Amino acid sequence: MHPHIHIGGIELSSWRIIVLAGVMLCWALFLPRAGRLGYSRSSILFLLVFALPVGTIGGHLVNLLIPFLFGLGWAAPASGLTVIGSIVSVLVFGLLYIKYVIKTDALPLLDAVAFTFPLSIMIGRAGCLMSGCCYGKLAADTVRDSFLSVFTVSVDLYSPASQAWQVLRDWPAGSLIWNLPLMLMLNALFVLITVETLYRNRERWRLHPGTVMAAACTQYAGGRFFMEFLRKDDLAVGTLFNPWQLAIGVLFFASLIWLSTCLVRRSRDLSRSS
Repeated sequence: MHPHIHIGGIELSSWRIIVLAGVMLCWALFLPRAGRLGYSRSSILFLLVFALPVGTIGGHLVNLLIPFLFGLGWAAPASGLTVIGSIVSVLVFGLLYIKYVIKTDALPLLDAVAFTFPLSIMIGRAGCLMSGCCYGKLAADTVRDSFLSVFTVSVDLYSPASQAWQVLRDWPAGSLIWNLPLMLMLNALFVLITVETLYRNRERWRLHPGTVMAAACTQYAGGRFFMEFLRKDDLAVGTLFNPWQLAIGVLFFASLIWLSTCLVRRSRDLSRSS
């Protein structure tokens, strides 16, 4: 895996290039949808432009804050929740922007943009795989000759410039580790399928506004929590979980409460109309 791409004498981060491409794709797909829903494309475009620096700053702040909160200090490796931190930061910013600048109900627009959550993560994890970050633990020897080997990657594939190589360089040649970025991409793919199914049927199923985004957050966080057991990382002090896993657990329960609230409101709406 190669964390940098060289063009002439210029060195570019492969992770940043892939993530930026994912952001631009999400913008290109969302703007027409927002227009079809009657939102001003110019106001949505301004929202997306402002959200880029908000997401960048928020992602890096979360990446520094989470290890500190769970006892690993400020010097912990900067990996784990950059993408999630960015998305949460943008979500909060979007809620405020839609309410106070666009001056409309934010929840229907959040449902419309919900597909960009798993799509951006799926693309971003391809960047993680290329960059050599967010790597997994050593896989058992029995995995090598089983179907599960498709979810592993050899340590020999990592570039000496990658974070994974710096940590795993003393391991025996040919050792297999769990391909955590690939599994996180698959998790995001399943979320994307769920989100689009809910969104396209929201009126027929009479879903309460916000249900689609709440379902996206809940499903993603639940799936990722269990995948984090395969991450090679330090555990939070006094726990069996890494810091990112604990933070994802908080996101899961917060999202589950949000989703449950949406479903209760839907049930009440159906009862009143019957």
